[in-house]
Amino acid sequence: MDTMQKETDDDSLREEYKKTIKREITKTVGSMTILVSEDTYDKAITAFNIGVAGVEMGMDVTMFFTARGVNIMKKAYRPRRARFGEAPIAWKENSIKKRGGAVLAQLMYQAKDMGVHLCVCYTSLASINLNESTLLDGIKVMRMVEFLQLTLHSDVNLVIG
Repeated sequence: MDTMQKETDDDSLREEYKKTIKREITKTVGSMTILVSEDTYDKAITAFNIGVAGVEMGMDVTMFFTARGVNIMKKAYRPRRARFGEAPIAWKENSIKKRGGAVLAQLMYQAKDMGVHLCVCYTSLASINLNESTLLDGIKVMRMVEFLQLTLHSDVNLVIG
């Protein structure tokens, strides 16, 4: 299949997909918390996808990174695959880009720009011997009890891990 045919096929698939999307959002929920406890690429992109979608619905979104999830908020974060034999991350990102989707780095910037509250667990940070200087700018360090208080007042609570 030549490149022109492939692009035409991709465009027609995209048009078919657009027909199935219901763009009207009938209900907005006040707030959502997302707990992220793993640092694999798939878990990270899923969490940020949900976080961005929540803000698009008008929700106040807080993402809390604990256990291995803290690594996602490091300045030097390198996504890892979940298991041996899984598709390489570069391949996944190329596939996502070809279909017009946002890759993890884009979703992370988008979430931050849209006002998602990004927090890391103080205990997890200390247990892996990291400090605030190793984190991305603007990340709040929070104790578990503070996060649990947020969940008590949140309309939606999700765990990705």
